Amino acid sequence: MKTLVSALGLLAGLLGPLAVTADTIYTYRSPDGVTLFTDRDALPASYELLNIRRGWDYRPRVLTDDMRDLYDPEIRLAARLYDVDPGLIKAVIHAESHFDRHAVSRVGAQGLMQLMPRTAAFLEVQNAFDPRDNIVGGARFLSYLMERFDRLDHVLAAYNAGEGNVRRHGGIPPFAETRGYVKKVQELLPVYQQHFGSPDAGLAVR
Repeated sequence: MKTLVSALGLLAGLLGPLAVTADTIYTYRSPDGVTLFTDRDALPASYELLNIRRGWDYRPRVLTDDMRDLYDPEIRLAARLYDVDPGLIKAVIHAESHFDRHAVSRVGAQGLMQLMPRTAAFLEVQNAFDPRDNIVGGARFLSYLMERFDRLDHVLAAYNAGEGNVRRHGGIPPFAETRGYVKKVQELLPVYQQHFGSPDAGLAVR
């Protein structure tokens, strides 16, 4: 009851009456364990970000060069740690989250590289909304998949639809979303490889 009252009270105070034009709602856990809902995208470090939900009028933001390149240091770090092409990591981020570190999919995938909670736990990601933590985890997952598939399109399909689905279908599953995703990453890959001066597409998978 404490959680419900605090959450509703804060939400009402910050947002007023709910409407179809509601803004993005951020869910935090306070240091004393109370769940809070707010339209603020940043609270003190002692508050743990749990979730983000977009308002009904949400539209993807327009990418600027600064937004697109903001996480290059983390991408380079993750690429070195797991021997993954930085251009590939950045192409996956673009396709997965449009460089929105707070992104949450309809099925609960989180952060820049859209890690599902169970996958994030397997990858030892502590905070999926932290750019460094998420990118390092996503690069580790790509490296893991590269050890299991010898074709880039199969690696990408497994990243999107799951390793089991790729094995079950003997390649890219017949899912429109997955096929579109693989195509998009492969189209973005040479752009970001040129950006980083990284290898050609044939070397993206070890």
